[in-house]
Amino acid sequence: MGNRIPLEKAVRMARIAPCEDIYTTNNPYGFRINVNHPRIRPLYQRYKEHIGERILSDNQRRHFELLIFELMERRKIT
Repeated sequence: MGNRIPLEKAVRMARIAPCEDIYTTNNPYGFRINVNHPRIRPLYQRYKEHIGERILSDNQRRHFELLIFELMERRKIT
């Protein structure tokens, strides 16, 4: 496998603007949270480490999104 590069460098190399919206649009799998958002990504990584998975199943991803929505309701994430 190739070497990993930081997201910022990949964005510069691809000359694309990072998505600033916390919500996804037109996700074919029905997910609503953008896990690549700078405020969500660290939480997503910690969640995956916590459950001991590198790739989440659909149910695990839905559970993660429910946790994010709960945090948003408590205004811990804006």
